[in-house]
Amino acid sequence: MIKVEVDPTAGLQASSSGDILIVIDVLRFSSSIVTGLAAGAKQFIPVTTLKKARNIHKNNRSYLLAGERKGLKPKNFHFGNSPIEFKKSNLKGKSIVISTTNGTKTLEYCKKSKSLFIASFLNAHAISTYIADHFPKEENISIILASKNHTIFLEDFICAGLLVSNIINLTSKQDLNDDAILAKLAWSSAKDDLEKTILEGHHASYLESIGFNEDVKFCVNRDIYDLVPFVQGNRISKINRC
Repeated sequence: MIKVEVDPTAGLQASSSGDILIVIDVLRFSSSIVTGLAAGAKQFIPVTTLKKARNIHKNNRSYLLAGERKGLKPKNFHFGNSPIEFKKSNLKGKSIVISTTNGTKTLEYCKKSKSLFIASFLNAHAISTYIADHFPKEENISIILASKNHTIFLEDFICAGLLVSNIINLTSKQDLNDDAILAKLAWSSAKDDLEKTILEGHHASYLESIGFNEDVKFCVNRDIYDLVPFVQGNRISKINRC
């Protein structure tokens, strides 16, 4: 079965059930992770609080700090939660501690999973093909959305629909939960004018209002990175597919 879960806490049950988990937070956590790894970062270390992030950096000054609260870079952090920042930086071999409002908290619910991945529009095809190629067709897939206060973000729901469509095409899976069916329909409706649709969403509008229009437009690009971020323990790194 392919499931889309709009409550991040569903990651707890999905992990204990042995599902393949995919976390989506398009604007901007998952897009930043994908872009940072593509820019050469060795790994990301996700934490739920700014205090934890600062403590890790205090103990290892070579680690960089990235994150946001209310969309803005915290005081004395090296980076915000911006894929454009990462894209323009030389991150080769760097370890980056990251804390965001929704994305890192969602990962916390999923961290016990043995098969945990991070997806965005930027790497949707890579994630879909990797899962289709490396896991038995009968395994359950849970796509966990980084919602906030039980309110989903439009861009995450549409991206989930893209993944559902891709995985169906690659594996012939047909058993979907209701939210997966709805997400697939949302993707079908939005795909011909994706940027316009995403920009109508509340989250995109908010980020634009605080100066991150370039980030928003970048995050709706499809399949520009052939990269699969994998979470193991408390580390996010890219899978070597060679």
